[in-house]
Amino acid sequence: MKRTAGFAVVFVWLSASIVFGAQALSKTGALKTVEILQGEVAEINLSAPGVVAAEGRLGNEKVYFYPGDHGVFAALLGVDLEAKPGAAKILISGTTRSGTPWATQIPLKIKSKAFKSESFSVAQEFDQLSPEVLERIRRERDQFARAFAVSAPQRLWARPFVGPLPKEITSPFGYRRVINGTPRAPHTGVDLKAAMETPVLAVNHGRVVLLGDFFYSGKSVVLDHGGALFTVYFHLSEFKAEEGSEVKTGDVIALSGMTGRVTGPHLHWGARMNGARVDPFQLIEKLGGRAEGAASSATKNEKSEK
Repeated sequence: MKRTAGFAVVFVWLSASIVFGAQALSKTGALKTVEILQGEVAEINLSAPGVVAAEGRLGNEKVYFYPGDHGVFAALLGVDLEAKPGAAKILISGTTRSGTPWATQIPLKIKSKAFKSESFSVAQEFDQLSPEVLERIRRERDQFARAFAVSAPQRLWARPFVGPLPKEITSPFGYRRVINGTPRAPHTGVDLKAAMETPVLAVNHGRVVLLGDFFYSGKSVVLDHGGALFTVYFHLSEFKAEEGSEVKTGDVIALSGMTGRVTGPHLHWGARMNGARVDPFQLIEKLGGRAEGAASSATKNEKSEK
């Protein structure tokens, strides 16, 4: 993996004259494998001279490739924090200038990452939800799934990304609780310390695709940044944007709060890319930007394993 201008970039060199069955090659001719940790992000630059359009797929998820200069296509790739470690492939297809179908694949190696966890017990009455509440949760999950299912095909964002708050992390990405002996879903974002009614910023250009008050996340905003990249903002006290509106980097979209199933004021900030739940601070670390004083969750003693 090569670092350029402060962010991680993976270069894959291909010949557009190779049609179906082409392999991604390094400069030495060996198969080039992109290595990526669970919950992390990579930017892939695909050099394919003579190709005029390219589209990728990782499993059932679309990977958007955008044309740049000199026959290079760029894509962002996210790997879910619970993705199975091991080998995978990005399948890429497209068209050459002559109209000839073209295809190749980029091999991936998904590497496991250890996240913090803790175990504790609570009284059973605090760990039970009524059938009515469970039905509400199901409906709300469907709302979020519909929002994440459709993204603007064009890339709306531009470097750099910014943090939504100038505060510290109180609960890191991937953190898992085991309550009464039962593992719970991992923390799919980061919790940022915030006093009540602190302005919450849009981390990049985008469009508000979901805005509402939900059981777990309270008052919530989802931004679509295009190309299957979304960011989410939970536990808000007040909205400063409307559903369907376009926002710019640094716009105040809401005020922080303690709505939903929480015990104190803070902001939960998360990101989804190609359907994968990724550490939102990867957007700043890998694509350039500033964290507004918030320490990266990557510094919270998380370890990678081969």
